[in-house]
Amino acid sequence: MKRLIKNYILALVMLLLALFQAVSGFMLWLVIPRGGGGYMGGRGISEDGQAVFIWTRDTWITIHDWVSVALLVIVVLHLVLHWKWIAYSTRAVFRQKR
Repeated sequence: MKRLIKNYILALVMLLLALFQAVSGFMLWLVIPRGGGGYMGGRGISEDGQAVFIWTRDTWITIHDWVSVALLVIVVLHLVLHWKWIAYSTRAVFRQKR
């Protein structure tokens, strides 16, 4: 049962990090694009460091970068913890094809 809880928590953390990564990427891509969001890269709402949805663009970039590092660590941990299952399933798939 403990193993199931650990796998659930790992998957939940991975999901939350992936969702936050998607939200921060969306914010940087469409809501506060480069150049401050003005026409043709001109002055826009966040040109002077004004906060957009709680944080400034620089803060969104920093958060986006660190969440990506955390997500990478969690994915590698997930692969390490499930390596036996991955190897067994891969062998089973290739055995069936013969």
